Amino acid sequence: MGGLNEALEGVVGWIRTQPGVALLVLFAINGLILMVAVLGLMKVTRLARRQARMLRGVDGDSLEKLLLDYAQNTVQTRERLQRSLDTGDANTVSLQRTPRRMGLVRYDAFSNVGGQQSFSLALLDDQSNGIVLSGLYSRQDVRVYAKPVEKGSSSFQLTPEEQRAVATASLPDQLTVELRTAAELA
Repeated sequence: MGGLNEALEGVVGWIRTQPGVALLVLFAINGLILMVAVLGLMKVTRLARRQARMLRGVDGDSLEKLLLDYAQNTVQTRERLQRSLDTGDANTVSLQRTPRRMGLVRYDAFSNVGGQQSFSLALLDDQSNGIVLSGLYSRQDVRVYAKPVEKGSSSFQLTPEEQRAVATASLPDQLTVELRTAAELA
């Protein structure tokens, strides 16, 4: 500690002998400190402006408002996505009950009429439910019959052609047309 006291006594002695120079040195040090403080303040001001611009956002909105809008849009998007998924599920169920499978058998219903103008058409859904339409062509007229089908069978008696149309329609994703003559069906 003695060395410090001696150094301070030397500085104090120099200040007493040359007070003008000491005052100039103090002004220079204060000026330097003031300059460092002004430069720091300028940097802080620039940083504050940049931060304010960044937080203001693109359209002049605050960053907080932009983030809240983004969060709300995200929630709305999720809700729309969920509605779309629910609609897709409902459509899937509806499609399973839609007649998508067809079986067609053409034949000559009567031996005196050719051209295989008579037909049996089965229209079934994925569970083999639907209808069978049969059209019988004769020289005088055409008669059309419809019979319900549930799980591949009907509460009405099905003809062999209707049974074949139902069997064909029960095959997944196939449309088959069979041509038969009256002699083949007999």
